Parts: sequence; C-alpha cells; structure tokens
Amino acid sequence: MSIESIDYFDPRLVTGVINKRPIKHTMFSSMFRRNSPSPLELFELHIVSKGVRMLPAITNHAPGTMRQGNSSEVVILKAPRFRPKRGFIKPDIFKQPAGNNPYDPFTDPRDRALAEDMDMHREEIDYTLEVMCAQAVVKGQLDLYDVIDGKKVKTYTVDFRRPQKHNILLSGGKLWSSSDSDLYDQTDEWDTMIQEETNIGSSDLCLGKNAWKVFRKHPDVKDNIDTTSGVDAGSLEMRVGKKFKGTWNGLNVYVVSGTYADMDGAVQHFLDPNYALLQAAGAQSEIEYGMPMDLECQGPVEVFAKVFKQDDPSGIFSLCETRPLPWTKQPGWTVLAKVVEG
Repeated sequence: MSIESIDYFDPRLVTGVINKRPIKHTMFSSMFRRNSPSPLELFELHIVSKGVRMLPAITNHAPGTMRQGNSSEVVILKAPRFRPKRGFIKPDIFKQPAGNNPYDPFTDPRDRALAEDMDMHREEIDYTLEVMCAQAVVKGQLDLYDVIDGKKVKTYTVDFRRPQKHNILLSGGKLWSSSDSDLYDQTDEWDTMIQEETNIGSSDLCLGKNAWKVFRKHPDVKDNIDTTSGVDAGSLEMRVGKKFKGTWNGLNVYVVSGTYADMDGAVQHFLDPNYALLQAAGAQSEIEYGMPMDLECQGPVEVFAKVFKQDDPSGIFSLCETRPLPWTKQPGWTVLAKVVEG
C-alpha cells in the first residue's frame, strides 16, 4: 500500500469504525440510557425531586387542579469535550510484531497501527465515561475540568441533588458485620425510599469488596443468595463478568472494586470498599452526546475520528473527539450506605 492510500482512512470511515468498536467499560455507564447524538452543545438538565402524584378528580364545571409536591431544577450546561490525539512517525510504521512475516504482502503495518490506535482511543473514551458515570451514580455529583494555561482546573460541579437521607451511615448493631443486623429490613427500607422518589423499585445492589465479604457470610444471605440465575433481568449487562454474584431479595448483586486517578491525581475508588449502593434500573438516567466541534465532523455522532498526515516532522496521526454528558433526572434513584466499619 502506498502512502497515498492513507486517504482511504477518511473521517467518515474511521468514525464509523470507532463507533462500532465494542464498549470496553460498562459497570456504571450501562446504568444510563445512551441518547442519540445531538447537533447541540448546550443541554437543559431537568432534575426532578419526587415522582408523579395521584390527581383528584374534578367535575365538568370545576377548574383544573395545580400539581403540587414536586420540585424541579433546570441547569443549562455545555457538554464537556474530549479530544485525544495519537501519532506515530515513519520508523514506527514499519515495526513488525514478533512472529510476523515481514514479506507477507497482505499485512500492512500501517493498517495494524491505525487499528490499534482506534482501539486505544475507544478504551480511553469508555474509561473516561465510566468514571463520569460512577461519579454521578455513587457521589450524586459530576466534576468537570478544563485545561487552563497547561493546568487542569475544576470549572464546574454538577450536583444532581440526591436527597441527604439517601446517604446512610450504619453503626452499632446495624452494621452488616453484626449478626443481629437485619439486611432484609434495611434494603427494603432503602427500596421504599427510592420508590417514594421515583415510583420505581430498586433492582441492583452494588457492593464494595469489604461489604461483599461480610454480606455473603451474613445469616440473612449465605443460604438465601441464588448464584445460578443470570443477569439479563437487571440493568447491567453480561460484560460485567464476574462482578455479578447472584440474586438476593429480588436484587441483582454485584461486587465493584478497582480505583482510578482523578484529574487532581488522587486515587479514588469506583465504590468505597465499605459501602453498598442500591439503585433502580428503570430511573430516568441518560447520557447526552453533544456535537463534536471538529470542522471535518459532518453531523451528530457519539465519537468523531480522523487520520491525517503531517510532512514535517513526517508522521501520521489519529485523532478523535467525543462530548458525553451523563445526568440523572431523578436524583433519588440510589441509596448509598456505609455498611462496614473502617
């Protein structure tokens, strides 16, 4: 393949390729519905406290009744913009992997390098979105950053207004490490709190690694958890793999471990090891996609990608751009509880 054939990788082609790559990280992002990409960059985030209420009947001669008891907040927010770029200069193009036949006319190292770049871009994009969704779900907030004078600066925090009573700290005999604690009563109480806010029952129980250790040994659980059922009935997909532990009390149980480094370089847990998170799959939680700003992007798309050549210094570069914005319309869809001391 001659160097001119790099034009074959036009933006429409590589954009189509990167949007068809399998999603790499899905534990928290799969709790959100992905909306179709929008031609906009500003979004109205409607955050609603309390759900629908029963209306009184009226006669044919009576005026309508105002709906009461709900509070709504509207935030106008610009979708964040992520634009990773990768480059490889001429000597890198012709590197052959071990065991590869350098004389095979059907193997082009440039094709391989571009494919690897698209996979790496997808990995980084999905990882960033997973962290954003984890913040929205676990913390009830989403921090947005920008690069100003070469430094990462927090510019805005989206507060999804999770009710304060949905943040619970257990103590004494209520801790899950105590055999006297009643996990059925606790989770049912938390489920009621979610229903009061969203009119939807809870579906998934996510546990930190320490919470899982005491949970599986608790008298209410060890003989009552079903490890033979599948995950198809819940909000989380099979790609979460071994994180799914079974069903208990009508809930899909997952173990969430792992950490990430935030924009300040501090190590954060996706879910604190001592915490449990109860959430409702049917709540209105969505991911909006703003329009990429690259001049070669011809329409709304989740991820825009392109490949271009530079003459001096000589090199070929791949670049992608995405503008995801996760948000939770019903802030009471989760309950976060510290269930283990530490």
